Amino acid sequence: MNMISVFFLAWILNSGDAFSDFPSLISTNASLAVVIDKSFFDNKADYRDIVKNIYSFITAITREKIHMADIDVHIFEGTKGHNFRDFTVLLSVTSCYQMWSLHDAARKEELVHLAITDEDCPRLPDSEGVSIPLILPGKELSQIFFDMRSIDALLWNNVNILHDDTFDRDTIGRVTKALSTSLPNKKFNLVSRTLFTFKHANSERNRRYDIKNMLESFHVEQLGKCFLVIVTIDTAADVMEVAKSLNMALPDSQWLYIITDSVVRNSTNITSFADLLTEGSNVAFIYNVTDSDTYCNVSLKCYIQELVSALANALKMSLMTEIELYSHMTDEEFELIRLNKQERRQEILKSIKIQLIEDTFSTNGVCGKCLFWRFASAITWGNFFIHGKNVAHLIESGTWIPVLGANFTDVLFPHVMHGFRGINVPIATYHNPPWQTISLTNSGEKEYGGLLFDVVRYLGKKLNFTYNVLSPAINRTKFTRNATVANVVLTSTTREMPSQIIDMILEKKVLFAACAYTVNDHGRKQINFTLPIFMQTYSFLTAKPGQLSRALLFTAPFTKETWACLAASIIIMGPVLYLIHKYSPSSTKTSGLNSCWQCVWYIYGALLQQGGMYLPHSDSARLLVGVWWLVVMVLVATYSGSLVAFLTFPNTDTAILTVDDLIAHKNKLTWGFPNGSFLEEYLKNVEEEKYHILLERAIIHNATQEADMVEQIKMGKHVLIDWRSTLRFLMRSDLLLTKGCAFSLSTDEFMDEPIAMIIAKDSPYIKIINAELHRMHESGLMNKWIAEQIPVKDKCSDSFANQVVEERKVNVTDMQGIFFVLFMGVTGSIFLLCCEFCCHKRQVSKQRKLIQPFIP
Repeated sequence: MNMISVFFLAWILNSGDAFSDFPSLISTNASLAVVIDKSFFDNKADYRDIVKNIYSFITAITREKIHMADIDVHIFEGTKGHNFRDFTVLLSVTSCYQMWSLHDAARKEELVHLAITDEDCPRLPDSEGVSIPLILPGKELSQIFFDMRSIDALLWNNVNILHDDTFDRDTIGRVTKALSTSLPNKKFNLVSRTLFTFKHANSERNRRYDIKNMLESFHVEQLGKCFLVIVTIDTAADVMEVAKSLNMALPDSQWLYIITDSVVRNSTNITSFADLLTEGSNVAFIYNVTDSDTYCNVSLKCYIQELVSALANALKMSLMTEIELYSHMTDEEFELIRLNKQERRQEILKSIKIQLIEDTFSTNGVCGKCLFWRFASAITWGNFFIHGKNVAHLIESGTWIPVLGANFTDVLFPHVMHGFRGINVPIATYHNPPWQTISLTNSGEKEYGGLLFDVVRYLGKKLNFTYNVLSPAINRTKFTRNATVANVVLTSTTREMPSQIIDMILEKKVLFAACAYTVNDHGRKQINFTLPIFMQTYSFLTAKPGQLSRALLFTAPFTKETWACLAASIIIMGPVLYLIHKYSPSSTKTSGLNSCWQCVWYIYGALLQQGGMYLPHSDSARLLVGVWWLVVMVLVATYSGSLVAFLTFPNTDTAILTVDDLIAHKNKLTWGFPNGSFLEEYLKNVEEEKYHILLERAIIHNATQEADMVEQIKMGKHVLIDWRSTLRFLMRSDLLLTKGCAFSLSTDEFMDEPIAMIIAKDSPYIKIINAELHRMHESGLMNKWIAEQIPVKDKCSDSFANQVVEERKVNVTDMQGIFFVLFMGVTGSIFLLCCEFCCHKRQVSKQRKLIQPFIP
């Protein structure tokens, strides 16, 4: 497209500018606002020289780069009170404070902000502008930390700065300020810092001695675990050796080494430090690779030329894009879809940064090219388990140059952000349901499950690793195709660990063993335990309390004392009624109450609500009888209601719910626990007397005694003490369900047995694994998995709940006692009848033997 066509397009678009809030580059030249602060220069001559030559810089560059358009330039005097509404780009040469003040105005108007400022200044956000600090060689260290914090590459809340006395106070002070100064574009990122200085001795031995004395007295818990070490290259190795010997380079700590003299010592290759890296450590290096033999131009003019050149190239590319777009559509369509001011800013900034990168790494680039630093990060997590030896290494994670600042290809501490970085680590396990299960799929492949693998899968997700399982052949452990936990009976499955698993941990062939193991002092001598995954509580299994005999159910509403008082009241009320009736002035001999025996029968009849043939005639006796009737009414109503309740809800034997209840029945039943139980050791060391009795009278069970033990428990002669979860599995097993759900669990949980995974004794990952396990407990995930793998309810729970409903009807068994009373009453009356006949017969025979006088 020639120049005539361009002017023709511009004439057409002038009439369509109303469609957009900002004109197209086709119709209007880009406008550049230039703000130069006088106070930025040491003398007025330099200021006048820059202002005088700014037009020539821009004119020469735009003619060379664009060839077809110009940039409208306007230079402002001073830094305040300017309106940038109609501008496209803002170029500022000011102090750091003034740069950020101008940036607020540029951001409001959606301007591309190109800034040149002084050293130790936070850079502008990448999406809003480009800023270049003027840094003299040797003064760039503090700016590096400003740049790292600006892009959130260093997120430390506290830092411990270690340096030797070869660095002057000004350098350390500027670094400290860069780490703790509040940044303009961050809400809150203040960093607390602590300074430690040690002597730079001539001999390696003395240096390490001083470093060791300093680190041995270091209070990590109070000061934090983030270390910034500013040292020379020889001292860096000494610090790493001492930190390794003191076991301070762990996964929960971070060590950043600043090596300032790597170029002077011709040691830009720092791979030798890989031999000093420890498994699981988080170590990174920032080292100087500045080329001192290259001419290093850090002048203001050079940077202005470089920025304006990049800007001209970006405007040219944006213009060509708009021309290409316009050629394929109408005016109205072009105005609707062309870039607005904000989108144009993003496009121009992207092109400027690409051009700056090309200029910096090209042979022609000279502005600040000599200043060059590299970032290296250590890869240490899990390497030993993959290769069987320490193969920790360093990767290049970024660079720093004055024009672009810090540019990272990876995070500074990869393991802090990405854990194990997705590597595949080996773990060990064996079949031990429900903790860890191994089953075979239809294709014959092993499938791993259980509570421990729920934990392992979550750990892999949080720590970013995958795993392959090493399962040794164990004779006593078998697994079946599609095995389920529901038909497995637990018998103390975590009190022993196969020797093959222990050997894998000791030989460091696996990261950890996904096996449930009881935490014990004997095991701690060889291995280490993670945070307990589950606390197994001990309980005991007893025969379910049976129903009490219902032969004397009719006596159940009242206690023995109540029945005794009732009988005594009948015996007492009879004579009392007789005396009141006898000595009453109005009494008659024909009342039927002429003897104590008759009064007792009258009182008894009134109790049975039968009354009597006669009533006393005196008021005093009648008052006594009326009061007795009131007593009888209350007694009968109370008895009737209680009898209905006892008929509806049957009574059961007293349940054995606590250890005290168990000890109270020591003469009626026995108890025991499996051989090798952790409970035995606990009972030996506890001080309470009841637990000593529990141990002394306990029977140790073997696996071959299971059937006999179950039969003894069913008969109510024995009690089994074991994990509550184990007893639940026993209650769900076929062995006990065939007994008709005749068993119950106690409510007393009198001891906790911690169950954990095992890991190497000197493993550096124990703390981060424990931290994740702690989060699982706090979030409730562990309880959820435990409930899924070890259900609380069993089949007997529902049958016991429905038991009461099935026994609401009154049957012959409930009424047998009253029939026994009737039988005894009939039998007693027949016996008395016989006695009466005998007495009558004897009296008749005696009378016949007597000679009676005949009286005519």
